[in-house]
Amino acid sequence: MDTSSLICLSQKYPENIFETLYINIDKSIHNDIIKAPYRVFAEIKKRDDFLYKWLKKYKNPFLINMNEPLIKSAFSIINKFPELIKNKGLENTEDDPADPYLIATAIKPKERLDNEPVKIITEKGLKKNHIPDIAEKYGITSINILEFFTEMKWKF
Repeated sequence: MDTSSLICLSQKYPENIFETLYINIDKSIHNDIIKAPYRVFAEIKKRDDFLYKWLKKYKNPFLINMNEPLIKSAFSIINKFPELIKNKGLENTEDDPADPYLIATAIKPKERLDNEPVKIITEKGLKKNHIPDIAEKYGITSINILEFFTEMKWKF
């Protein structure tokens, strides 16, 4: 799950109004259906206090630690698509943008433990060569958060 979708979740679907939604998200995190690279957490930490506090309780089951294969894959993505991070380059620090790491986490497994295909949850921007465009080149589908709710057949 991308930073943009987490921000969308907190802004459009507040927990105090959409309690059932957050119960479903909790279950999805604990069942390894929703995951994100640690860089997403680092981006949230800089931007959104409420969301950061909420994510802290899910840090272990939700976040994928940065390991050498993941980092190498992210660097490979940037070598092919430098425009993904506005040609700034990666330094393997918390200041790196999450996008290449998000795509790299989806490339590796291709399908979840329940044999469903891995999809990236992101809010599609108007920029060319953004997450959905580049993920598609690796055979990975991107959906927005509302599409994810629909696929999960969640009702509120």
